[in-house]
Amino acid sequence: MYKKSSFLRSLTVIASVTTLVGCITNPTTPDTKGATLTDAREKQVAVLESVAISSFNGKDGKRFRSELQAMLNPLFSVVTSPEKAEGVFSGTVHQSSVERSSSCKCFLSSARCVEKTATFEALIELTKAGEVIYTQTPVGVEREKSCTGQSSSDSELLRKARAKAVDEIRKDVAAYYDGGDNGGNNGGALDTATDLWDRAQGAREGLGDLLGR
Repeated sequence: MYKKSSFLRSLTVIASVTTLVGCITNPTTPDTKGATLTDAREKQVAVLESVAISSFNGKDGKRFRSELQAMLNPLFSVVTSPEKAEGVFSGTVHQSSVERSSSCKCFLSSARCVEKTATFEALIELTKAGEVIYTQTPVGVEREKSCTGQSSSDSELLRKARAKAVDEIRKDVAAYYDGGDNGGNNGGALDTATDLWDRAQGAREGLGDLLGR
């Protein structure tokens, strides 16, 4: 018998998110009417009870590891010792960069258009008893077009790109809402958890910049 089913784990996430949302901003409950609770895409991962996260090599590997851990915390028991975990995540960041282009067009022909494209790509593996049971190459891309001379920082765009990559992993390892009255935003309450983490992480990085870290 599985120690913790993906269905029960998804209920735990929804309850945790509802409590957190109420404490922070008191918004309305995410609308999941008409949505379907879809099983995790990788059931052999979803049934694990405890996981650990090894190092992630490459640019922004430490940040990605921290964001991955924050996503996994409500879903699994995340332990510090790989020897005590049923599964161990590890990986390498292949790309974490921002490209700029001025070939875009603005409504006012006299305005200078600048488009930024942040791309994050990593290879992630999960091993159990020395055997690889899950591998994924999540990619997150965030684009922004500016005609005002003001645009988001490169670090903010990369944070959003990493969040999209983490979200791909989340749908592999946990149940999620698909479709519904929220316009097809695959997640309902579960996506709210990701959004809250994105905001908190952005504020944390902004504070780090101010402190010169």
